Amino acid sequence: MARDASRRPTPRKKEPRRTGAPARTAAPRAARRATAPRARSAAPAASASHRGSTPAFLGGPSARTAPTASASPRDRRQRHQRGQALRVAAGVLGVLLAVALVAVVVLFALRDSSVFEITSVEVQPTEHVSATDVQNLAQVPVGSTLLNVDTSAIESALRRNPWVASVGFERIFPHTLKLTIIEQRPDALVVMSSGSVGWYLGDADVWIQPAKIEPAEGQSTDDAALDLALSEGCLLITDVPSTVDPKAGSVATDDVLAAVDAFRTGFSEDFSSQVVCYFAPSPDDISCMLKSGVQISLGSATNVEEKETLARGLLEKYPDSAVSINVRVITNPSVKPVDSSYVGPGDGVSVDEGGSGAEAGAGGDAGTGDAATSEPTGADNAGADDGSDQAGAGSDGAQDAPADDGSGQ
Repeated sequence: MARDASRRPTPRKKEPRRTGAPARTAAPRAARRATAPRARSAAPAASASHRGSTPAFLGGPSARTAPTASASPRDRRQRHQRGQALRVAAGVLGVLLAVALVAVVVLFALRDSSVFEITSVEVQPTEHVSATDVQNLAQVPVGSTLLNVDTSAIESALRRNPWVASVGFERIFPHTLKLTIIEQRPDALVVMSSGSVGWYLGDADVWIQPAKIEPAEGQSTDDAALDLALSEGCLLITDVPSTVDPKAGSVATDDVLAAVDAFRTGFSEDFSSQVVCYFAPSPDDISCMLKSGVQISLGSATNVEEKETLARGLLEKYPDSAVSINVRVITNPSVKPVDSSYVGPGDGVSVDEGGSGAEAGAGGDAGTGDAATSEPTGADNAGADDGSDQAGAGSDGAQDAPADDGSGQ
């Protein structure tokens, strides 16, 4: 197509600027660009809030506070109740501490006050401790009160009396202190080989005090000692060597007494309750006497249980005739019977059935008896006295054991 050279482009007309209209500048466009991202970023937040969970990194609630917002009414009520309980407990504890503090202050204020000064001391006397003994031993310092009295010093002073095991104290306000004496229980009456003096030995192995043995007319020393021991409810340990030297208030540490104690603790309770007397001339020569009057030679404090078993067997085998049993050597036990219906706690005199005669004193040897009633011959037999009484072979070949006062029954 041929171009028409005569045609020219029509010039573009500029529109005249309107007066009073604001001029268009770049500021509104920049402002729009600045505010647009903010609007876009707010949209996800609103959407997330609408869904009920907003990530913490976008400014939402933290993980620690989220459960609180979603806690149920029951959980909130329980937390409230726990808080209330803690507040009440704290209040009670505070009140108790305040009361304790006041009590301490009052105690220190009154402990030396004459309000509670001791003006009267009451003592309940016992069998072996009199009120005079207590007053002589325990002097309560003048001016002492029920709150500051030194009870430990009073008890230590009273325990200088070997019969006193412990002391109980009772404060009777406003002015009285009451003392209760607990006596040491005598566990055994120990008689020395001299036979005239014995000593009480307490259950804590403490020597208490001496006791004079005074036999009645026609009574042996051992029988008199046994009567005294039974009256005190304790065991008799006799023939103890003179090397034992008791001192009131001291602990007994003698080997011979330790050997006796080994038998007492090693025997069964039933068998031990049948023993009324132990003979203890040495630690290796212990023997005992039962309530029935049967004497058992035990020897040293070894194989105690086996020796009890052997003694029980022989007692069952000879229930009405055995007067002396020997279990010193557990492999060779023996028994010395007597042809008599009487078996009592006499002086140790007995005769076998064979008429050969036998010595039944402490540490004596048994003679050869009747094979039908006697165990192996030549065994040692323990007696109940010093061995001075013998059963010699008479013309009739038998002699019954003499009856005594039955103190060992």
